[in-house]
Amino acid sequence: MLRALCLIVFVLLPGTSGQATAQRRAQLVPSEGEHQAITVTIAGKVAGKKIQASGDGTCSHAADASIHGVSASLWMVQYGGGGDGSLKQLNLTLWRPKDGGPDQLSLAVETKSGSHRIETGNPGAGKGEGSVTILPSGPGGRLEVTGKEAGGKPIQLTIDCTAFSGVEAEGG
Repeated sequence: MLRALCLIVFVLLPGTSGQATAQRRAQLVPSEGEHQAITVTIAGKVAGKKIQASGDGTCSHAADASIHGVSASLWMVQYGGGGDGSLKQLNLTLWRPKDGGPDQLSLAVETKSGSHRIETGNPGAGKGEGSVTILPSGPGGRLEVTGKEAGGKPIQLTIDCTAFSGVEAEGG
């Protein structure tokens, strides 16, 4: 426990993030101590089809993180519909480098009609294009995603999170 806490402090403390090793999105998880009921509301169009969903999900944010040795801010959203709605699942990871470099966006959306993906900013990813506008609001906020998957199908989503929990390295 103490070892994991030390790793968290090292990775996320302002001023030390540039010294931290690269963090892959699969190695980061919402902070255990900050579990709370977070409602995720998603609306928009994917490949020309309207989607809308709302329910429990995970919204996480780290103002000071690092990816491939670059200081960045990180946002992650996970939603698993579980119901009969048009949206089955959504996973979003956004790294926003503090040096002004391009965002690294990973968006995977599964709807009744199929799977849709955007991967940008990572060398070799090249799966579509997209941008994200972040509008903070109290402990949560809105992420507005606009883009196209590799095949050119448009994606336009708004993702509202009632709160953002912290992010920590996994397996410290």
